[in-house]
Amino acid sequence: MSRLSRFSAAAVGAPATRLLGAALGLCVTGALVASCFTGSDGLQPPTKSLYFPTGLAVSPGRTTLYVANSDFDLQYNGGTVQAVDLINLRRLARKAVRGLAANQSETELCASLKTTPNLTRTLHPGACAAVDYSQFVEAFATIGAFTSGLTMVSREGEPGARLFASVRGDPSVTYFDIHDDRVPDPLNLASPCGSKFCLECQATGDDRRCDPSHRIGENIFTSQRGLLLPTEPTGVAAQVSAAGDALLMPHQTTATASLVVNQWPTGGDATPFLATPSLEFLLEGLLDGPTGIAALPAPKLAALEGIDYRPGFVISYRAAAALSVVRYYDDAGATPPRPFLVRDSDVAITLSNNGSDSRGMAFDTSERDACEAECAEDDGLCLRACLDIDVRFYLANRAPAALLIGTLSVEANEVDGEVTSLTEKISLDESEPMPIGPATVAIGRVIGLDGSFEPRVFVADFDSRFVTIYDPRLRRVETMIRTGRGPSGLAFDTGETDSGNPESFMIIGSFTDSYLTVVDLDSRNPRSYATPILNIGPPTAPREEQ
Repeated sequence: MSRLSRFSAAAVGAPATRLLGAALGLCVTGALVASCFTGSDGLQPPTKSLYFPTGLAVSPGRTTLYVANSDFDLQYNGGTVQAVDLINLRRLARKAVRGLAANQSETELCASLKTTPNLTRTLHPGACAAVDYSQFVEAFATIGAFTSGLTMVSREGEPGARLFASVRGDPSVTYFDIHDDRVPDPLNLASPCGSKFCLECQATGDDRRCDPSHRIGENIFTSQRGLLLPTEPTGVAAQVSAAGDALLMPHQTTATASLVVNQWPTGGDATPFLATPSLEFLLEGLLDGPTGIAALPAPKLAALEGIDYRPGFVISYRAAAALSVVRYYDDAGATPPRPFLVRDSDVAITLSNNGSDSRGMAFDTSERDACEAECAEDDGLCLRACLDIDVRFYLANRAPAALLIGTLSVEANEVDGEVTSLTEKISLDESEPMPIGPATVAIGRVIGLDGSFEPRVFVADFDSRFVTIYDPRLRRVETMIRTGRGPSGLAFDTGETDSGNPESFMIIGSFTDSYLTVVDLDSRNPRSYATPILNIGPPTAPREEQ
């Protein structure tokens, strides 16, 4: 039996994280793992096409889409991260929406997109065949195989942005200095390489392989505690903090979570890309099979002086019917600071007779955000009142297939009427059935019939080829979008046009057939709302199916 065939049965009923875990068994474990996936020998990965995408991220200024390709079947000597021109991709998506609104024939519509009618729409939904992906790829870098997570952090109050990828094949966390597009920057002064499409990792060679100095967790001499990153990092989430951005990775096979701290230079330094992130702490003794990770959204009141607040994360598990809340301590009072983690509490999952095998999570902060936006930053009384608005919490659970729904409430401790400390509590109280294989959960915004943005919960059902849209206000499933095989990565291109009109698109990464799909999220467009309007990159079946 051939290599990929051994995983095909699992592929029918497992999300990308499970598939990647199986594939790691192909390589020798222990100290030799890194050499199996990061060497320069072998075929170079494709740089202008997709190959088992696992992570998507949109830059804050909506100029760039970052795509992580995992090289799942080890056909190449590594995976890639690509910087994609989101502005031109968006223009093509707008053209597709206009064509559908004008009732263009499929031939006319597809010709306007420089493609042809779709002959495989049962397997790859959409009116038109995929457009060329390479026209949008502006930069790339080569990393290890099996990227499992992608997240972005931006420097508070100063230029600076970084992209972090958790890589299971090294294992490591590879980081990139990228262009900070939060404000217009025609001279690209906020870019470490003088371009808005930048993936700076000191890459060398034709394949632009990232330098080891940008792979966190491989060298004990770059860690205060002499640590190495454990195997199987299954994702990454970030908490932005003035004392250092905290990034947390769960490790599926070692019941461990690792802490990476990203520091920015102090004193308004104009060259933020000189600081180096480092592996600071390993939290051991978690429950079996930690898999999902999400950062707890901090209330604005926590930023006021004199209030004790510890940023937190929540971890889900494949083999335990529970969640764990973990707290980050920056240890800023020590010399030197030695940040660490504390397992604060566990939350039992009791809404079903099983409750294990939980995956992605997301928090809908829209109502609390709207309240805090009405308050001055130093108005403690106003911000205190906003704490009465609970944040909605969503969790993908696969046993049975459901979206579990709960709340994140903030508890304020007071002395003589003054708030002294804050902490959060998670509770679960509802269950919404989902198609088989829910894996990824994300909060996005659609445009309502009145032209205003409305929050929605999006669940990527990997096994059954759906993205389910759940309306948190009406508390019901709004619709389900049929996708290509293995929907996993979700990203949202939401904002305003140059003329101030709202627009919103969702981008779906189809893991199994290695292509992207753009979905219109404007409900004022009845012919295109919640449907695939654009496929990008020709769908490519795994080699063992060809």
